[in-house]
Amino acid sequence: MNTVSIIIATYNRADYLRDSLRTLAPALARSGMAAEVLVVNNACTDHTDRVVAEFQQAHPQIPLQLIHEEQPGLSRARNAGLAHATGEMICFLDDDVLVPEEWLTELVKAFTLDEKVGCIAGRIKLSWPDTQKPSWVDDKYNGFYSQYEHGDESNILPPGDIFYGANFAFTRQLVDRVGEFNTSLGRKGALLLSGEDAEYAKRIWKHGFTIAYSATGYVYHRVAPERLTAPWLYKRYFWQGVTSYYAAKSHTPAYPLYNIPKLLSNLLVLPFTCLLLNKRLIYRTLFRIANALGPFYGWYLHVAKHVEVDA
Repeated sequence: MNTVSIIIATYNRADYLRDSLRTLAPALARSGMAAEVLVVNNACTDHTDRVVAEFQQAHPQIPLQLIHEEQPGLSRARNAGLAHATGEMICFLDDDVLVPEEWLTELVKAFTLDEKVGCIAGRIKLSWPDTQKPSWVDDKYNGFYSQYEHGDESNILPPGDIFYGANFAFTRQLVDRVGEFNTSLGRKGALLLSGEDAEYAKRIWKHGFTIAYSATGYVYHRVAPERLTAPWLYKRYFWQGVTSYYAAKSHTPAYPLYNIPKLLSNLLVLPFTCLLLNKRLIYRTLFRIANALGPFYGWYLHVAKHVEVDA
């Protein structure tokens, strides 16, 4: 396996993208692999194109394609990258990660762990902003900031485990068999839909491939300061609930009703957490309420055809 395509889908985060590309260049040089970089501009309205042009000018030795996908959606952007990729191995990075020099060299090693490995789930560490992290933001929320940890040793993941979108890789054989990403899931502009990675992982296992975890092929995912707030986490929990509706096998009006016990129990608990003046418990209860409300909004979006569900 001697050629690699690196796909970075981006939406209005040009300055973050600049830093990601800056750290990616040494990693490509260190690996010695024949590599191409594909940046997918997903309906950006900022200076993304200029950032890509600057990188291309500074690193003419790196083959680079700038692809424009005007239809909003992370899954659509990834699919556009797949359509243009020529590598035998295809890596995906978020536009807000920082890449260590050993990243690619270490990541590809995981393909040798098992002959059935078709996907590598790369480790994701968090890079916190310089601003003070609120005391109530504990490790429980790290998954919403894309932390992905399965220990310090690379291994084959148990059947059913998933990968996280900030750092993963496929073989060309897997893509040819499993297909594209589900465009009804994943970020769509400002909509915080997710679940496209988990849905794709299910298809990977179903097709007989295994997923390997790379402990040493890690990246740092940058946590934006605005995400260290209760409103952002409330919104994130809410859209996780919306995602659960779209990821469900059944999209009937009855599906959201299963969340009523969770909704009512947390509404009853909320006044007591307020009496305790415990900010951590108050926020956690509010986040659970948001998560329980999400499927109802997902049903509304589906019925109103604001977001379509793939057949």
